[in-house]
Amino acid sequence: MTRSTQILAALALASSIAAPAVAKEKLDIQSAWPLTMPASGANAAYLGEKLNAASGGSLDVTVYGAGKLVPPLQIFDAVQQGTLDAGITSPLYVAGRFPAVQLFGGIPFGPDVLTHAGWLYEGGGAEIWSEIYAAQGVKTIPCGLMDSEAGGWYNFEINSVEDFKGKKIRFAGLAGEAMAKVGASIVLLPGGEIYPGLEKGIIDGTELSMPAIDITLGLQEVGKYYYLPGWHQPAAMNELIINMAKWESLEDSQKVLIEEACKAVNLESVMSTLTANGDAIAKIEAAGVEIKSFPPEVLAPLKTAFDEVIVEQTAKDADFKRVWDSLEAYRAKTAAWSEKR
Repeated sequence: MTRSTQILAALALASSIAAPAVAKEKLDIQSAWPLTMPASGANAAYLGEKLNAASGGSLDVTVYGAGKLVPPLQIFDAVQQGTLDAGITSPLYVAGRFPAVQLFGGIPFGPDVLTHAGWLYEGGGAEIWSEIYAAQGVKTIPCGLMDSEAGGWYNFEINSVEDFKGKKIRFAGLAGEAMAKVGASIVLLPGGEIYPGLEKGIIDGTELSMPAIDITLGLQEVGKYYYLPGWHQPAAMNELIINMAKWESLEDSQKVLIEEACKAVNLESVMSTLTANGDAIAKIEAAGVEIKSFPPEVLAPLKTAFDEVIVEQTAKDADFKRVWDSLEAYRAKTAAWSEKR
């Protein structure tokens, strides 16, 4: 029995001793990713397994992979409408409707994984996130902490930002806006179209995720250069979203168990990918891909471009400014230690 499982079992036992038995609740959860995908997808399967094991029978959780009930990008709508109990997804997928929430999902030139999680749990980030979603009838719980993404796959070398000009790059969100400012032509492609896009020259480069996930798409077969680490997402957090009426129907003990199980997911997510990423990089190199790093001459102009994006976003969106100010205050408060680790 793992340490996280022991903790969840102890919580469940304490709950059963302190309170009368609660009614059994069925909870259907769909992941935005295949359950076999490292971290992102596997997290959903892990959550379902732990909730069923630790709830003492009060929760009957069924977890579905990507697309089994609704298309991945429609999970938020389905949960909001109540046609789906819950989903494990990314706040980046609804950034077009709620720009502020993409800061919870991942921040270019942002904090590392520990500081990002600290801001959410101890710095007030999760409370703001919950308030934004509650207005939409959705409960959100941080559930799926992700370590740094890779810098991406490219079929050209990047020695200065001039090399981005005119190139078709698959990027999204705030990082995509920064890339556009330095001259890249941003292309939005779903994950399934990345491989043929690179292979056929429809795109010249792409970001996706961490090496352990990237390699599952076979991108080492069509990408010439792989840049590490990524500047656009040093850390990220996925989310468990639950229909608010469904959430409010749960007993307090069930709510606590779900929230604590998601904390276990966060630890599992980060720890399970450390060796997997190292193994993946070795395989990528063995496939003939050249591993490179972005030089300072590239990162400095990208940071300037990103700063411009933040100024624009905070000026036009009050929620975005509120989230950004919260993050910056936490980073300043913890900098004396966090930036010297």
